Amino acid sequence: MIRRATPYILFIGLTCIVVDGLWIVEHYDTYVTYPAEAFIYLILGLSLTLAAHLIILLGQRQVTPNGINSKARGGKNHRVFLQKIWADGEKIANRAFLILLVFFILLAIYDLGLALRLLNPVIFIGMTGYWFLEIVQEEPEDQASTDLEPKSHRVRYLLKRIDYRRHPFSIPLILFTLIVFTFLLSKQFGFTLGLETSGNPYYVMSLPSGTFITGGFVFACGFIYIFQHGDFLGIRQAKQSDYKVMRLHFFEIIICGSTFFIWLLILVDALFTSY
Repeated sequence: MIRRATPYILFIGLTCIVVDGLWIVEHYDTYVTYPAEAFIYLILGLSLTLAAHLIILLGQRQVTPNGINSKARGGKNHRVFLQKIWADGEKIANRAFLILLVFFILLAIYDLGLALRLLNPVIFIGMTGYWFLEIVQEEPEDQASTDLEPKSHRVRYLLKRIDYRRHPFSIPLILFTLIVFTFLLSKQFGFTLGLETSGNPYYVMSLPSGTFITGGFVFACGFIYIFQHGDFLGIRQAKQSDYKVMRLHFFEIIICGSTFFIWLLILVDALFTSY
């Protein structure tokens, strides 16, 4: 029973981390010091994520080499329904984009500040939904059965360490957690972060915007791990191919790399300014 609940425990853990973290980032200017709940939910999320990973590790003896439970369970698979949605994805995406565009134009005319505040959450929700639909899709058999094995031993070792089918502690999750702890500790130790959320920012995007986008990648990497090891929301467990993982790594280089350097520069600037 606990084995079947593990994907949900992991999802709740990631949700606690991301939602609490985004709340912390959004309310940085509101509090002199954050309430204790901000720390509690973050620690709770990390603990649930670790607990789910340990449960999966302990139960791997009951899993076949290709990552599918040895005792297949019957019942409806919602993956078929989601694939039908994905087949009409371009039409749905165009309509959704048009509706959002009109909504934000009208909202900006009425209240520009509110429109800007809603932009990051909408991007985060859109990214999470896109990667969820992307990851649950069944890939062509030639891609799903192919393992990408670089010739270099060092590259193979690195790819195994960041293979999100093996563990849920992805680069986006680590970076997101570091950024959130920076926000928390800056209040505790009395140094101010220059977030560049208005005016002419020095960087390609503000740190809060990068954090919202990174939060979407936290869920994307989490979905890879969840569907590799269990059923979730009526969608059956399935082996995740190297191609899906590599696609995530490609976007990580762009988004997480930019966010990391912006965070690092802001942190260094804040530390030197405070002293």
